[in-house]
Amino acid sequence: MSEINLKKNILMSGSFRIVIMIVSVLTGWVSTRYLGVVLKGQYSYLMTSASFIWMILGLGIYQSYPYILRKQAHRLEDMFQWSLLQYVFELILFISLGLMFINNLITYTGIPFSPFLVVTYAVYIATSKYSMQMQMLYLGLDRIFQNSLMQFLRVFLSFLVIGCGWFFFRDADRLAYVITAIVSADLFCVIYYTAALRCGNIFRKIDFKFILNTYGMGIKIFASSLFILLLIRSDILLIKRFLAFRDVGIYSIAANIVDMLQLASNLVGSLLLVKLSDSDNEGENWIVMKKVLTSFIALLTLANLGFILFGKFLISTLYGIDFEPSYYVYLLLIPASFGLSFGSLFNTYLWSKGFPLISILMPAIALLTNVLLNMFLIPLWGINGAAVSTSIAYLLWFVLIVAYEQKVSGGRFIRNITPGFRDWAHLYQSAMATMNKIWRRSHVSVD
Repeated sequence: MSEINLKKNILMSGSFRIVIMIVSVLTGWVSTRYLGVVLKGQYSYLMTSASFIWMILGLGIYQSYPYILRKQAHRLEDMFQWSLLQYVFELILFISLGLMFINNLITYTGIPFSPFLVVTYAVYIATSKYSMQMQMLYLGLDRIFQNSLMQFLRVFLSFLVIGCGWFFFRDADRLAYVITAIVSADLFCVIYYTAALRCGNIFRKIDFKFILNTYGMGIKIFASSLFILLLIRSDILLIKRFLAFRDVGIYSIAANIVDMLQLASNLVGSLLLVKLSDSDNEGENWIVMKKVLTSFIALLTLANLGFILFGKFLISTLYGIDFEPSYYVYLLLIPASFGLSFGSLFNTYLWSKGFPLISILMPAIALLTNVLLNMFLIPLWGINGAAVSTSIAYLLWFVLIVAYEQKVSGGRFIRNITPGFRDWAHLYQSAMATMNKIWRRSHVSVD
């Protein structure tokens, strides 16, 4: 395969990601105002549960797709065929089980499921998993533009449909309507992903030996990803356990802001995995990581300063006075925003080295810390206790990764990835050059 142009991919994906982030904020705002505090809590709980379900069923195989494609490009059809087969099977399975145990769902969650909501939710779980598998295939193929375009269309279509609900369907089952909007956008994207991939005969014999070997790698990624997902989402589930859906709704706004900041690290991390997997030169990889770390320190610092100054006004204006406590929760989550973004980036660095077992152990330690702290602090301080617990656990994850790499590198890792004066000066010069270029182009357009 052709060499990965990381700078070009980051610029292209980053440009899309900025627009996606803006539309996501608008979508979150519209859906929150449409749902209200209690339904927002139910929605956050369902989305969190769905991510656990398809993560467990996926067994991490989809996250190995970019790595495998860079090493074995001829295996594209095998991975696509297996993903599509799983999707069809899971659609049938989830819908059948959901309708069969609808009363149990109502009793367990406290959410009044209708048959329509059950079917919609089942389709959402299966489709979101398949969509993620397709995204990883496109990343491995270096089809960054197509992948970014579909992610933009997904959030844009969701925004349009939910916006229509706010104006024209005020008396509808609002929770079911919002999930239907998300599912509709997902279905549009997976149809495109599937049609555009053009993998030939999808009914040919499946190479089960290759699939089993892939799961051998995937199971390590699965364990690592599952612990990371639990680390990120366990606070929502524990708040539901100790408090109420109203508290979940308020906390979810603050947690979503952290997630939005992490979108950038997830984007760069997925591109880094492809780039770093192409190289076995440790020194070159450290240079790449230092440049990325420098940029993210600046980005997160500016974003958090902006939120400290304007966050309370924005939350009260956009979401209503009921959500104002989210501002104070986020202030306690600011350390978490750094820990989660840096942890995600450096965990990708570990994965690029062949998915070592230590990448499973470290998020597991952070998760255990998070759960124990939450169980102690939520009854004591409520959602503020959850925020403190989460910040400590996220930072611990990042520190553990750095400590491990420092040890295995013989004490060279921190020295080689810590930004110095020249790195900050280069970042400043690059930022100013980019701004000047944008300024000149805008004036040319006006003229």
